[in-house]
Amino acid sequence: MSEANPVPSGLIRGFAEVWRRLAGGVVEEEECAAGRVVIWRGGNGESEALPDRMYGLVEPKLSSVTPQDVPRGLRVHLPPGVVAQGSEPHCLGHVMRASGMDEAWGALRRVGRQGVDKARRLGCRVDPLSDAEYLELARIKAEALGGRAPAPALMGALREVFGVANVHLTGVRWEREPIAAVLSVTVEAYGMLIDGASDRAHWDKNPNNLAVWQAVSSHIKGGCSTVDYGFSPVGAGDARFKDHMGGRATPLHLVIGA
Repeated sequence: MSEANPVPSGLIRGFAEVWRRLAGGVVEEEECAAGRVVIWRGGNGESEALPDRMYGLVEPKLSSVTPQDVPRGLRVHLPPGVVAQGSEPHCLGHVMRASGMDEAWGALRRVGRQGVDKARRLGCRVDPLSDAEYLELARIKAEALGGRAPAPALMGALREVFGVANVHLTGVRWEREPIAAVLSVTVEAYGMLIDGASDRAHWDKNPNNLAVWQAVSSHIKGGCSTVDYGFSPVGAGDARFKDHMGGRATPLHLVIGA
């Protein structure tokens, strides 16, 4: 590849280990034409690089990958900058690259900045949350969207794998009530927002804007030059929100080995 992979291998390998601790199975690595794939194998024979839409390729050798370039039958989520030849993007990623706070704030669209200001004006404030408070917000979100709530052991696994100082839980309260949270990790100069959750009863106050901005700005202040907002389905509402909050869309591809 002419352009270096911007995703640290430590983030991909660390996520694989967190997933193994939560879901069981084993993690293996295999060299192929596309690069080095990090593979999770479950106890029932399923394999993926990697589950939960995390990138599964480190040290990529190609910028355009065919099914013949990865192990047969393996689903591989390709990192930004690597495409699956002849296929449409599987998801959209959103990334902010900023060298300082002024550049980061300027990356937000006007509606994103207005949302942050509104949240503050209506009394929302950044405040630490306990793990239990975050998990309750995440449970409420999962119930509303029909998704899967995070495992209670997630926070401990993240801290054990990435280090306590590199796992961040950003909270927003209104009065004393927790109403929004963002969970993120730092690896090298790369920040990744893992999950965001909020109480829909308080969406009129725009707490999500404040939580995301606080999380992003904390990464930038801490020395990160890149903040990854994670995956969004093409056309999804959260993709628009991430764009409003400073993330610029990049296509993400999935390839299945043949």
